[in-house]
Amino acid sequence: MEKNRSTQERRKNVRFRVHSLIKYAIEPNVTTFQAANIQNVSRGGLVFFAEQEIKEGAVLWFCFLPPNRKKPVEARGKSMWCSQVQRNKKVFRIGVQFLEVSEDAKLAIQELEAFYLESQKKIRPSN
Repeated sequence: MEKNRSTQERRKNVRFRVHSLIKYAIEPNVTTFQAANIQNVSRGGLVFFAEQEIKEGAVLWFCFLPPNRKKPVEARGKSMWCSQVQRNKKVFRIGVQFLEVSEDAKLAIQELEAFYLESQKKIRPSN
């Protein structure tokens, strides 16, 4: 339990679950997009599941539909890490740090973060 607390304390941004698809392309080939599932999002980046390994340092263009938007938002990010979820399956978790984020995406993420933090207060009232 202590390990989890120290990990959370080191984070610059609050991460929260988002049930959404992401469409991503790895530079320089930004014409061929793959679809994947997002695990969580923060102001600084996101984590998603993919069926292909993405090398650390790879730059991606992507778009996703936050639950509080009617149109997809766009961003560009760098793969910070990639880990295989299960040994015998081609499923990978990829952590992405945002490099460029559209203004609409920034606003959507800020609103989701505020909603998430408010809902956490209701679940865990402060003493």
